[in-house]
Amino acid sequence: MTYGHSPYSPQPGRRRSPDTGPAATMSSAGWARGTGGSGLYWERKTSKWNVAARGGIVELAFLNAVYANGGPYVCAYLDTSRDTEDPDRGIALRRRQVCEALVEQGADAATVAAVAGVAGRDQEIAGRHGQAIVAARGRVVLTEELPEPPVRDEAAFTAVPDLMPLVVQYAPGIRYVAATVHSLTLPHAEPADELEVACQAGVWPSSAVAPGDCRRMRGPTVSWLNGAGQEAADGIAGLARSTGAEAIVLGGITWARNVLADNLSARWRRRTVTCDGDGYPAPQGRALMEEELSAAFEGQMCGADRARVGLFRARRTSRHGAVEGLSDVVAALQRSQAGTLLLNVPLGFPAELRVGAGATRIGGPPAADLGPYGALGFGEGPAGAAVIRAAVRTGAGLIVVPQDQLPLTDGLGALLRYAGPERTPHFHRPSHG
Repeated sequence: MTYGHSPYSPQPGRRRSPDTGPAATMSSAGWARGTGGSGLYWERKTSKWNVAARGGIVELAFLNAVYANGGPYVCAYLDTSRDTEDPDRGIALRRRQVCEALVEQGADAATVAAVAGVAGRDQEIAGRHGQAIVAARGRVVLTEELPEPPVRDEAAFTAVPDLMPLVVQYAPGIRYVAATVHSLTLPHAEPADELEVACQAGVWPSSAVAPGDCRRMRGPTVSWLNGAGQEAADGIAGLARSTGAEAIVLGGITWARNVLADNLSARWRRRTVTCDGDGYPAPQGRALMEEELSAAFEGQMCGADRARVGLFRARRTSRHGAVEGLSDVVAALQRSQAGTLLLNVPLGFPAELRVGAGATRIGGPPAADLGPYGALGFGEGPAGAAVIRAAVRTGAGLIVVPQDQLPLTDGLGALLRYAGPERTPHFHRPSHG
């Protein structure tokens, strides 16, 4: 398993969690079954982060609405973390500096006011995070929360918004279930001390700032070895199954999480990672086990991304159906030929791009050759902004690949939808006449 594996092995005679059927309701004698006395059930909460169900390949179609508005655009990235002593004061200062920078660049007053109206207004999200804002013609067209704040606040009044810093934060897009067990020491001798299980499904890292529902179950500690641990494991496996999770991450009291892991089926134990920590639920607006998830998934890719990277390696070796380097990827985008872009992090391709009429070409095809392919024109500007805009307009997906796992020329590659004569040396056009 890419994320790690559990040391637990099956014990003879112990019932395992089923791998089929509906999610378990996680009930046991003496255990609470959810709020209001209803049976505890697991439901999938859709993240506002637009990560497609097919995996961590970032589908960029949701950005079409940004480009449909037409420019010029205001594009801002700012740190809206609330982990300081007086976060409101710091955020207000950043908001004012961003707006002043936009005015100096020539942005109109209505659009600057629209940005000021949403910048730093995400008080419901605790801890360290950032915010991306795009506005045009007096209204905000996109606002997204960033799991990682920008190194420095940025604001630009531009013809094409640079959305590269936004889209790279969707990766790796790993679907997971996190579950923790912690104790609830009661003030009276009766009933006995209790354990509480907290469980949450998500897509990492987007769930850090857009967490789904956190389900809880509690009951006497003594019943943990008499059925409650098994039913809790059933519920966790059911949630993982229903949400398409690739990994289960367990934390909390060591002996209790061991019981959970031991009662998972072999299928899920192979996908289980156990982590240290007290197991107590996260603050409002943050993901359960955020630090543990960050450590478990650091440098990892989801299964769909790994498969695409393997396909790229094979095609690159055969020199058929894949290209790399800024100039070749731009040429493929101009022909709507790129199906999936592969992008190295940290970002490494040139900052400026000059392609199109009146500009110096960087290895792309002659203009006369573009007509049959429905060419997409490029102009001068930041390379990241131009590449993402082209990917959105041509329906290409995006995979973020750590550079140490697959170094790419200029940090950029593409899997092609079709192999044309420009990319296939063996291709032979039939002669006519």
